[in-house]
Amino acid sequence: MNYQLDYLKTMPEVFADSLLGGLDRKLLNVKRNDEWISYTYQDVNDTIQRIGFGFHALGLKQKDRVGILSENRPEWNMTDWACAHFGITSVPIYHTCIPKQIEFILDHAEVKVVIVSSKEQAEKVISIKSALKTLKYMVLLNDEKFDDKWIISWEDLLKKGDIAKAESKTSMQEIAAKIKPEDLWSIIYTSGTSGDPKGVMISQFNMAANVQQSQAALGFQKDKKWLSFLPLSHSFERVTSLFSTWIGAEIYFAESIAKVAENLKEVQPHYMTTAPRLLEKVYAAIQEQVAMGSPIKQNIFQWAQNVGHDVVSKYLSFDKKPKGLIATRYALAKKLVFHKISNIFGGEFIQCVSGGAPLSEEVGEFIMAAGISIIEGYGLTEMSPVTHVNTVDHIKWGTVGKALPDVVTKIAEDGEILLNGPNRMEKYYNNPEETAEAIDKDGWFHTGDIGFVDEEGFLKITDRKKNIIVTAGGKNIAPAAVEREICASKFVDQAVVLGDRRKYLVAILVPAADIFAKWGKMQDPPIKLATYEDVVNSKEVEKMIKEELDAHQQDLARYEQIKNFFIAPQPFAIETGELTASMKIKRKHIIEKYSKEIEELYNN
Repeated sequence: MNYQLDYLKTMPEVFADSLLGGLDRKLLNVKRNDEWISYTYQDVNDTIQRIGFGFHALGLKQKDRVGILSENRPEWNMTDWACAHFGITSVPIYHTCIPKQIEFILDHAEVKVVIVSSKEQAEKVISIKSALKTLKYMVLLNDEKFDDKWIISWEDLLKKGDIAKAESKTSMQEIAAKIKPEDLWSIIYTSGTSGDPKGVMISQFNMAANVQQSQAALGFQKDKKWLSFLPLSHSFERVTSLFSTWIGAEIYFAESIAKVAENLKEVQPHYMTTAPRLLEKVYAAIQEQVAMGSPIKQNIFQWAQNVGHDVVSKYLSFDKKPKGLIATRYALAKKLVFHKISNIFGGEFIQCVSGGAPLSEEVGEFIMAAGISIIEGYGLTEMSPVTHVNTVDHIKWGTVGKALPDVVTKIAEDGEILLNGPNRMEKYYNNPEETAEAIDKDGWFHTGDIGFVDEEGFLKITDRKKNIIVTAGGKNIAPAAVEREICASKFVDQAVVLGDRRKYLVAILVPAADIFAKWGKMQDPPIKLATYEDVVNSKEVEKMIKEELDAHQQDLARYEQIKNFFIAPQPFAIETGELTASMKIKRKHIIEKYSKEIEELYNN
């Protein structure tokens, strides 16, 4: 097959190419004991050899599987590279997974060694060890002791690697040179919004291609700082860490999601990937501050936002500088309003890549007006994962951009998006039925998403194929579009819209408890909304949500507007089954869980 790009074919080739920029450059950074510790390219290169030979000392051979159950940290990244060089298949696992989910993945993938970060994660594996037929060893990253011989420390693994390397008659480079592009690189388990997760088999070439496709489309500057906070177990953040390594970046692992705001200020990164929710929270917090300000400040903010919209739509979305009178207005708007937003991101920020869910156009334009370019894209684990992205020279809000080089897009008769390219997976592990359903005889991957490609080649996603609602009146409704309008309210965190074969739509809502807590204090007299339970039981909250729904559904057709709603008694969570490990809503589970309440919404 002829490709547009001249690809490096394996991940060891990609890594070797990254070393050409200099071994003494910083690569991985982590904060420990209130101090940032750095690993250079030389450090990482040396350590992945120790890890790989350590796996050999534990008896692992090419094509064996290693699980990684950890928060983001250098050891995660280095283990991933070590597996790639030694032909061992890595199997990432979300650190938020419960033991039952971990058991399924470790058992299904036939994992022999699992790397865990902490005592908490180790205890999850210990609780299911007796059910795992293939697991031989667990390697614990943190310095915590267990008496069991099958549990070894990270330092012990590295020491074993030193001995095995000294005794070996071959080098890591010689081992890596024998790896073929079609060899299995990783099995990545999809979140599974219904049923068990599927193991996506990604080859060395699949991932190497996507690393190079992504950089070819986006052209990130080299030698810049990246902040990593989305889980590396998610393919979006993982490919980001790999291509940023390739281009010579400095990666800083955020301490936690809660510490992202603090880490942004101290690291002062230039780039990061994010989910829209972080940006929406920044925007909501700014709106809340404005609402508490004087009428004069509110008017200034609204004026600046209007100026920002004009500048973004006419200039910044096309990577152009504003000219004339609008440039003067924009300079004043930046001085009065937008410079504060830039400081939130550390002051040096260049660009943010948003994915995983649709980004509100209003939020995207506002952040971009602050001088931070927002690039929205699209992808799926089965495509390694990135397939489409907006680029700095043309951002088209409401779309996920154009296809990456060598990605081919086709729209089926029913509107489903079909994809192919060098980054398309081969199949699902030990799951021929699901593979046959996902990849047709002509090689097209069926995404399950509904959308269209416009006249300029930009892809627009409208909904999930399985989620399309057909009302009793025969109207086809994409619930995601309605949910986006509802969640545009700062008072609503999550929404699930229902109504298939019904006369009208209803919704299950999760209110933004933190916003309502502040709102309650501002009322006269104040309303106590200290807990989520307080919010759920408050008549004032119910009234406020009704008002917000009225305001945020005005642009929807009458048949798209929800007529009734129910407030979930607790927030959607992974532990209670409403969310997948990657924080996606499990609609089927929620509908089953609240079936009685849903019927009451239609009977009222």
